[in-house]
Amino acid sequence: MTANIDALEGARFDFEDSVSWVVTDLYGMLLDASQSAAGMLNLSVTGLRRRQLLTFFDGEREHWRQALRAAAAGLMVDRQGALRPRDKRPVVVRAEISKAHDWPSAEALLWTFSEAEGDPAAGTLRS
Repeated sequence: MTANIDALEGARFDFEDSVSWVVTDLYGMLLDASQSAAGMLNLSVTGLRRRQLLTFFDGEREHWRQALRAAAAGLMVDRQGALRPRDKRPVVVRAEISKAHDWPSAEALLWTFSEAEGDPAAGTLRS
């Protein structure tokens, strides 16, 4: 597994960097991130790699784990919740999670973050 992550270190997901996005493996291990997402989590892009994304969620980790599994199974997940950046207060975000079909040489998930609307506990699964 480490060899796969090392091989991907130089790869960057081709996505607009002003959007807050991260790419994880199917278990939530961070593989890559936009500068915007790294700033949101208060770490560098390099500092995010090999960290578990679910540790950044403020509570409801089991619900996020279920969302991760649903996305890994091919569903598009749309969910809101609180992220806790390193050394900062939590922020409420909306996360869209889907398979990252363009990610090179490994199955991966694309998490796109935006400003949350309404109830932070709201969320949907779409196939």
